[in-house]
Amino acid sequence: MLRRSLIIDPRDTVAVLLENAQKGDTVETPEGTITLLDDIEFAHKTAIVDHSPRQPVYKYGHEIGYTENAVPKGSWIHNHNMRCDRGR
Repeated sequence: MLRRSLIIDPRDTVAVLLENAQKGDTVETPEGTITLLDDIEFAHKTAIVDHSPRQPVYKYGHEIGYTENAVPKGSWIHNHNMRCDRGR
């Protein structure tokens, strides 16, 4: 099922889901359709590009942190695989 998502800026490497989504659902990106590899809740992020370890994550045109390990496109990006050093 095609799910709604939000991508604000061409630099974004994630899309924000605008509804709950299940593994196997799809989202549209500027580069085409991607298939979700995880269940992702409303307002959470999915990778729209493959991320290498320590690669910056961009949301709404701003760097919000970096991946701790490789994260393939379609994966849920959250505290379990991403880190932010702001305020430390």
